Amino acid sequence: MNQILQTENKKSSQVEIKKVVMFFAIAMIILGVVLIGQGSYAMITGTKEEEKPQVQNTVPEVNIGRTEENILIDITHTKPITSVTYYWNEEAEQSIETNNNLVVAEEITLPFGNNTLNLTVIDQDGNEFNYVKEYVLDGDGKPVIELLLTKENKIRIKVQDVKGLKYIRYTWNSGNYVTVQANVDNLKLIDELAEIPLGQNTLRVEAVNVDDMITTKELEVKGVRRPIVSLRQDGSSLIIRAEDEVAMKVVNFTLNGQKYQINFGEVKVIEHRIDLKQGENRIELSAENIEGGITEIKGKCIVE
Repeated sequence: MNQILQTENKKSSQVEIKKVVMFFAIAMIILGVVLIGQGSYAMITGTKEEEKPQVQNTVPEVNIGRTEENILIDITHTKPITSVTYYWNEEAEQSIETNNNLVVAEEITLPFGNNTLNLTVIDQDGNEFNYVKEYVLDGDGKPVIELLLTKENKIRIKVQDVKGLKYIRYTWNSGNYVTVQANVDNLKLIDELAEIPLGQNTLRVEAVNVDDMITTKELEVKGVRRPIVSLRQDGSSLIIRAEDEVAMKVVNFTLNGQKYQINFGEVKVIEHRIDLKQGENRIELSAENIEGGITEIKGKCIVE
């Protein structure tokens, strides 16, 4: 009898143990599910925190208007504008002074005939924006005069006429006229470069076509000195020297595709030595003085 009771108590104890084990097993499963859920949420949350929204570059607002013979360029941007350049058709590129402003405005002459204006705007972050627009100028029977300032601080006098030109003449500050006759091979175009005298000047240009119709145009422009620049090879080194009688501002150059800048403040002489690589070395250099005069040169040297 006692033996039977012991057996029944043993079975009862085993049942109780199984219940306890099952309870803890279920509790562990529930806890695991909760932890996994929290872990998943943490991983998802972490992923979202690492994702950064893409910042889109703001685009400058560019308005290009037109009067009868001129183009009005008006640019507004949320970032400083470091460069504005343009060119007509396949002609040389021209620069518009920006002074790193947020607003740039300029009036340029519309050439005669069918023309394509190519405009490029660059902001302080190096973002580049390009604009292309076409124009047609039929003219009023008179010659069309363009006066363009080159990087060499010269004035490019460009005159066109649909029928043909006889000649142009120009004067600085009401002095003696310089006359340029039309080329018999192309009477429709006269393209002349004029040196700008030092200081503030007034340029007056007159153009006469084959019908004796006359167009005149004036331009106020300042003539500035340009730095004197020299390049000298010394073995495997290149010595760059730029000087100005007033003061230098900066020297920018590209050597073998690498860009450099030399800026010692306002000094009269900038001299710099740089190592060259074996073989051929190519350099393009631009030196600017405090008056805005710019000298540009290109060179090549070889290290054996």
